[in-house]
Amino acid sequence: MSNLGKKTTRHEEALIYFVDDDLIYLKVVSHDLEKQGYKNVRSFSTAKDIVEAVKEQKPDIALLDYHLGGNTTGLDVLKRVKQLSPDTDSIFLTASDDINVAIETMKNGAYDYVIKGDTALIRINHLLGNICSHRKARKKGKVVLWYKVMIVFLIALIATLMSIKNNMPIG
Repeated sequence: MSNLGKKTTRHEEALIYFVDDDLIYLKVVSHDLEKQGYKNVRSFSTAKDIVEAVKEQKPDIALLDYHLGGNTTGLDVLKRVKQLSPDTDSIFLTASDDINVAIETMKNGAYDYVIKGDTALIRINHLLGNICSHRKARKKGKVVLWYKVMIVFLIALIATLMSIKNNMPIG
């Protein structure tokens, strides 16, 4: 079947990185995201792997677990992702229900904080939809702004040329 005339959904466009040290949960969530229409999901089981991937290609969205094993936390990953890719939106999906951790992640730029549980995947899908919609609107706004700037530039150019023409002596 040809893609001609096929409308691309906001889901298919978003590049999502997901890191969790629980390999089973990593596969379950990744599979659920793909079922929901997110076609560009990359999964990582270590902080090092996701940071290296961000260096190579900036994701639109990062899903982060807080407890990643070893000495590195999801908050450390969030800070590094924000340094490497300031426009990446990050959501925490974690078993940690510590309110201080949640506050700290939000202070450092997390879009939201979701505690793993029965409704976590529903909440994640809702948040991802919101982020994709906001990103699309921001992108459209940037294009409109560019066109407005170009129109102002062209008006100024025409006015300048008209002024030059009107001040030229007829010879």
